[in-house]
Amino acid sequence: MTSPRLHTLDQLLELLDTVVASSARGDRSQKSAADFWTTMLTKPGHPLATQLPDEPLVDWHSRGLLGDLRDARVLDIGCGSARNSRWFADQGATVEAIDLAAPLLDAIRPTMPPGVQLTALDFLRDPLPAGTFDVVYDSGCFHHIAPHRRLTYQQRLATLLHPGSRFAIITFATGLVDTPTDQEILTDGDTGGGMSFTLDDLRETFAALTPVELRAVQADREGTFGADFLNAALFAAPDPAAD
Repeated sequence: MTSPRLHTLDQLLELLDTVVASSARGDRSQKSAADFWTTMLTKPGHPLATQLPDEPLVDWHSRGLLGDLRDARVLDIGCGSARNSRWFADQGATVEAIDLAAPLLDAIRPTMPPGVQLTALDFLRDPLPAGTFDVVYDSGCFHHIAPHRRLTYQQRLATLLHPGSRFAIITFATGLVDTPTDQEILTDGDTGGGMSFTLDDLRETFAALTPVELRAVQADREGTFGADFLNAALFAAPDPAAD
């Protein structure tokens, strides 16, 4: 018989997972949400039904902040339609693109360039691609992860970075998107349409990394996807040997 008491951190996290999964929306960070994300990301008129790369990516690359992408190894977390994965490949990178939406990945796989490998994968729970990456990119995945799983995200991210790696993230911006508080989510399990973060939130959440640039996403750069309700943050993995 299963013990009624919690004895480990993993048991606590799993119990909180059930709180989120039991809400009306369910847990949109698990594979059970694959059909939801496939429908959402292919819905005509949805902001993400685009093939344009994110504005900060193009800007950071133009200013040399992402490092040399030729032959770089990139992980695209929550790749969706893989629009940013395609952009990375166009710059000469080899891309591991992961997402929960297996039906969507199956549909777009024949359209991908050779440098992009698509895998249906739960970033929080499944085995991750082996090795480290020169760039890890997350456009809109993190802000759908319930508060208690941010620690899991941070721990798994750390295993993917080597000194000098870049980690970049796009999230909803606090004050511009109406989102639930952490306390509300952990009480009723409803993550709403996602959570929002200030730039200081992102700086504190990823305090183990070195900030390179944190700013609002710009909506007026031609040939890119940008929305003024998003924040962008770019970090570098420090070199312990340099301390």
